Amino acid sequence: MIMANDSIKTTMDDLLTSYERGVKSVTPIFSEAALFLDTTGAEETDKKQLCETLSRHGNLRKKDFDRMMTVITEPGNNRAKKIRLLLRDFLIHQQKMIEQLGSYFSKIRACMENGDIEQIKPMVTHVKEIIALQEQTKQELEGELAEQEKEQQEIHTGIKSLLQKGRELQVRDLKEMLVGIKRQSKTRVEQTRLRREAVSQMLAGYKEQRLKTESIRRME
Repeated sequence: MIMANDSIKTTMDDLLTSYERGVKSVTPIFSEAALFLDTTGAEETDKKQLCETLSRHGNLRKKDFDRMMTVITEPGNNRAKKIRLLLRDFLIHQQKMIEQLGSYFSKIRACMENGDIEQIKPMVTHVKEIIALQEQTKQELEGELAEQEKEQQEIHTGIKSLLQKGRELQVRDLKEMLVGIKRQSKTRVEQTRLRREAVSQMLAGYKEQRLKTESIRRME
């Protein structure tokens, strides 16, 4: 019984560490969201200058420039809206998770004091499932933030590079930049998808384990 209690205690310590780390992650995520959701004034100034330069030296009309830039800016604008919703849902669920885990930890401690180890096992599995679900949401939010940040940096760097060409700047240079940014964005989207699948598989494993434990208990 002592060894079993030690094992449960170790598991609970690990879960508490994950739980505390998840709670502390809210602040940096919120800070990143505030930094990268909106386009800065400097970027808008550079984009306006690029439009004027191409108009003078590349014979590109403003409406055509805006249409071409929309290809890479519109996904970012849509992503920003999605991130705001994800962030709101994450913060709401974070508070619910705190309440849920607090309740489970109290019950588990009571079971440990009574030596009722069998009652603890399904609760520990459920706690893992709750934490994994929150981790899935957090990773999705972090992935969207990372994509937003990288894409904004690529657009900003690309515009700066084009402006350095001065009078030699041509419309084909802009087209090449747009193609490059779209290609890099596609690669990152695939990487994000793979990360989500890994977390989903972990979550499914916890759920399967919980259902199996509950089924065995009902048969006893």
